[in-house]
Amino acid sequence: MIGAARLKPAAGYIVLGVVFYLVFLLATAPASLLAEAAADFSDSVRLRQTRGTLWHGSAQLHAGTPATGVRDLGRLQWNVKPWWLLVGRAQLGVQIDGASVRGQAQIGVSRGRIALEELDASLPASLVNLVYGPAAFFEPTGTIDVRAPNAELTANGLTAKVEAQWRGAGGRFTGPASLGDYRIEITGSGPNATIRLSTLRGNLDLSGQGTWDVAGDGALQFTGRARPRGDSAQLEPLLRALGRDLGGGERQIRFNVHIPLVRQLGL
Repeated sequence: MIGAARLKPAAGYIVLGVVFYLVFLLATAPASLLAEAAADFSDSVRLRQTRGTLWHGSAQLHAGTPATGVRDLGRLQWNVKPWWLLVGRAQLGVQIDGASVRGQAQIGVSRGRIALEELDASLPASLVNLVYGPAAFFEPTGTIDVRAPNAELTANGLTAKVEAQWRGAGGRFTGPASLGDYRIEITGSGPNATIRLSTLRGNLDLSGQGTWDVAGDGALQFTGRARPRGDSAQLEPLLRALGRDLGGGERQIRFNVHIPLVRQLGL
């Protein structure tokens, strides 16, 4: 009986020591573990030259595939808040600084839910090719600024208002001059989201709207119009590439694609 009584506190110290050791291992887990997880999760995202730990570190972010081209986007920094893990949620802040890419956001991940807060990013329009291959045909140029104060994606759909401004828009058929500045708004309040395109300024007036089946098969249908302002001779190559002539120099824009975001993210 006396021996058993003496073993109880010893066993408690052993368990406590094991717990502290596991906490130490987690706290000092290298950032390379996140790089390995990113490689397993996606074929088009790579983290290289990692520094720091799994909780607070940085790495060089590369995106793309051999088919679309691999781009070095810049230095990605992250800061995970471990206490959220006690309630089954991962909460982290991310920031990226590159030659042409910058951005920051707060990300929350829990079972069946991904949330973004304070998203503010700027990137070259040419990076659209990495997520939408057909865009490479137009070789888009300019800068895209994206902002979303709050956005939440679940299996039931998207709740968000995302605004993207394409500044200094141009491309293969536009010549050396910029077309202007344009705004795209994505508004989600459930299984479907609406998309709206409008012109802020420029020589080509673009407008249109579409719908996105976020919670379903990801079908995105968009219909719009392009109308030149003033002399359309310089824009004729682009107008012919956009779509059917509606008369008076106006062209129809229409495309149907599938972006099953909920399914791709495993929600």
